[in-house]
Amino acid sequence: MQKVRNALGAFLCLVLASVAQSQSLPKDVGVRYSEQVSNGPAGACGCFALEGAAGDFYWVVQHYKEGKPLYLGFVADVGVEHTGDVNGAGYGLTLTTVTAGPRAVVRPIGKVRPFAQVLIGMAHGSGSQFPQNGSLAPSATSFALNLGAGADYSLNKRISVRFLQLDYLRTALPNNSTDWQNNLRIGAGITLHF
Repeated sequence: MQKVRNALGAFLCLVLASVAQSQSLPKDVGVRYSEQVSNGPAGACGCFALEGAAGDFYWVVQHYKEGKPLYLGFVADVGVEHTGDVNGAGYGLTLTTVTAGPRAVVRPIGKVRPFAQVLIGMAHGSGSQFPQNGSLAPSATSFALNLGAGADYSLNKRISVRFLQLDYLRTALPNNSTDWQNNLRIGAGITLHF
C-alpha cells in the first residue's frame, strides 16, 4: 500500500507542477457543501451519511474552438466529510479525499455550464476503526477514484453557483470484507472565475 501511496503522490505532484508551470493561476476556484452516503462496515446493515465541505481548482488546458462543443482542463479536488456515528457501531469517521484529473466542460447552455470529470488520488479515513494486521487502527489511507458531473449557473462573469455536483467516489479502506467502499456524494456551492 505504501508503494501505491507514493506512486499516486508522485503522479499528483508531477501533474500539478506541469499545470502550474503552464499557467500560474487556476481559471476557477470552487467551494461547496457536500453530503455523502457510504456503505456500512462489514457485519453492519445499510448505509450511513457524512457531511462536510469540498473545494476544487480548475485550470483550462484547451479553450473553446469554433465548432467544438467542449473544452478540456485539469482539476484538483479536496473534500472532507465527517460523521460521529457509523450505523450505531460506536465510532465515527472523517474521510478526507485528494484527487485530480481531467475535466470536460460543455459550451454554456444559456447561463448553465455543465461538466464531467474523472479524478484519481488518495482517501484518508481517521477517527474510526480500520482492521489492519489483526488489530484495529484509528486511521487508514487508500486509493480513491472519483467520477463526477455537475453544473454551474453564471451570476456574472466572475461568480457562478454550483447548483449541483454529483460524484461516485470509490475508496479502498480496510473493512474486514472486500476493502472497497462505494460512496455517493452530492454538493452545491460557489465558483469564482478568474
